[in-house]
Amino acid sequence: MKRCHACKVRPAKTMTIKEASVKFSEQQGFTLLEILIALAIFAIMSMMAYAGLAAILDARASTVPRAQQLAELQTTLYLLNEDLNQVINRSIRDEFGTVEPAFSVGRGNEIVVFTRTVPSWSTNAGENSLLRVSYSLEQDVLYRQVWSLPDRTQQTEYRRRKLMTAKSVLLKQYNLSSQTWEPFTGGGGMPTALDISFNLDGLGTIHRSFLINQ
Repeated sequence: MKRCHACKVRPAKTMTIKEASVKFSEQQGFTLLEILIALAIFAIMSMMAYAGLAAILDARASTVPRAQQLAELQTTLYLLNEDLNQVINRSIRDEFGTVEPAFSVGRGNEIVVFTRTVPSWSTNAGENSLLRVSYSLEQDVLYRQVWSLPDRTQQTEYRRRKLMTAKSVLLKQYNLSSQTWEPFTGGGGMPTALDISFNLDGLGTIHRSFLINQ
């Protein structure tokens, strides 16, 4: 039987290591132009992301202090409203034995000082039901100071709380006779109402009127 030469199986052509590496590099590699384009796109996207992040940080830097300032103002107005709603016409003796009126302008940096009652539901049995409260402005900072014993001695302790930063605080009292607002000087007994103006950095002048408990 004759063997067919056309049916002979020819051995597969082998590829040298050098030829294989060249072919692999041709299929998997990147050209220098492609790398430069990718770097340029990455740089542009990085600049856009940084600009957006910087805008967010700038907005936060301006928003957080303003929100804190508004929160401090709200707390101050709340405390003033609570204090002035509980005012009582009762004079006291200070640590030197000097008689002070129930409601007046304080000494030194004190803006206003007065005596107030404490609601019965917020006191325990045996505790004093009167407080002496003072608001003072010291180096552009508003403070609230409270004595639990109105008639005090030099050993009487007090509580002091920082409220907020203010350039100035002005008080006016309402005159029933002329029906006008006039500067509060501390004389003339208990005022009917007070108008308090706060000069705040960035917010301007804030007015708030309070009725005085009679």
